[in-house]
Amino acid sequence: MRAISTHTRRSVALTAVATMLAMGATATITSAAGPEPPLNDNYLSSLNLNRPGEKLNRVDELKDVRNTTAATVQSDIFSPTESGGPPEVTGCEGVSEGKTIWYDFFPDANGVMRVHTSASFGTVMAVMPYSTKTLLPEIGERKCAVNQTTKAGELFVNVAAGKAYTVQIGGVESAGGELEVLFDYLVQLKHLQAEPTLTAQPLSGGVRLVSLTVNSPAKARVEVRCTRGCSPQLASGRSVGFPHLHGAVLPNGSALKIYASAKNEIGAYIEYRIAHDRFKKVQRCLAPGSKKPESCE
Repeated sequence: MRAISTHTRRSVALTAVATMLAMGATATITSAAGPEPPLNDNYLSSLNLNRPGEKLNRVDELKDVRNTTAATVQSDIFSPTESGGPPEVTGCEGVSEGKTIWYDFFPDANGVMRVHTSASFGTVMAVMPYSTKTLLPEIGERKCAVNQTTKAGELFVNVAAGKAYTVQIGGVESAGGELEVLFDYLVQLKHLQAEPTLTAQPLSGGVRLVSLTVNSPAKARVEVRCTRGCSPQLASGRSVGFPHLHGAVLPNGSALKIYASAKNEIGAYIEYRIAHDRFKKVQRCLAPGSKKPESCE
């Protein structure tokens, strides 16, 4: 669990905190108690989970603690420092809110942002995209959830790479106080595509392999194994062949298994089951770093 960056939408930074994060400190950033509004009370002073163009942390749960006792709701989200903006949109599912604070993030890959809170009072959580040119939030895309002391709630939002998002957190019915906000960024892993071409001759008790070629991304590692009838083969490249399989006899009841994998991607598993002097093709997926076939759903 790591504390968030304290760069605001207008790129104002707290040098001491930025230095602490650069040194790998994991201490939570906590606002000082008192009547002053929290640092990220206003929309234009939102705190960044990451900077535009930088990777958003997908390993640690990011955490921030604020005292929202003196937080406000803006009638003009551009004031301060300017004016002419719309008022804050508040509430969720018929539940009112007040004393809001703000955060921004910039996904570098398609994924899911999970937002949840911990406080002695109920909270409303909302996420919406915003324009980096006009700074206006896209209210029509606002997603929200309510987390109350009697019913735990979390907000899960699908987010797209290259877009800017803002997070609004408020207290139910304008409640305020010590508030912990936690963020988890879950990246949607790519599915590696692999397409084999297998040629075999039927025999009275199985098949004789003629050739096997696997087309996959150049970075893919392709491994071939047989339950009976051949030794393991390993290759990598965009289109790879396995000449040592030529002439191998696979008896009925055996299987030829192909594992295609790449770092941080969902791999492809293809199995040819030999039965009645022919083969049946079965396809599954491989979790990153695993050779255990599983459903691709």
